[in-house]
Amino acid sequence: MKAKGIEIEFTADNPANIRKALQSHKNILIRGIQGVGKITNTMKAVKDEPHVYYVGNPFDYEGKKRPVSYEKYLLYINSLKSDLTVVDDMKKLLEMDSPMILIIDEIYGRSSSQMELIGRLLDRPNTRVIQIVGCMKYMGKLIDKIDIIIDLHHDGAFSVDKDLARSICSVLGSKEQTLFN
Repeated sequence: MKAKGIEIEFTADNPANIRKALQSHKNILIRGIQGVGKITNTMKAVKDEPHVYYVGNPFDYEGKKRPVSYEKYLLYINSLKSDLTVVDDMKKLLEMDSPMILIIDEIYGRSSSQMELIGRLLDRPNTRVIQIVGCMKYMGKLIDKIDIIIDLHHDGAFSVDKDLARSICSVLGSKEQTLFN
């Protein structure tokens, strides 16, 4: 489901921008500043999709705990899509054969085993992945498995060049990699 050379015309409607990307790309990275609505716009984009799974992270991209408790954060996310399945153990997703959309919230602070597991999920043909990050530098080598990178803003979105993203991960992220291992 990788789409090379597909041009997406982004508008001010970020849920629609994400839906457009989902139509032609398997693995999507969504990044943006704090408060731009990365998770809210993503949940609106997949609102009518069946088999949507969510893997959370109690920490944000700076390693800070969520502003409200993680439990309240999960309640908020569930309120955006009532049939959302929150997953505590990503390994269980590897056993599933049905098509799914997997939303992975943040990459910061994930262990090397979690990063390896995310890589395996990105490779699965039946799984479309939306990886949400505040800062893409923590993606590391996983950036190579991403088909499109969307940078969200309050008034729209644009795509980020894959070579630029690789450079950000290798140069800026290399200093951070030792923190996680």
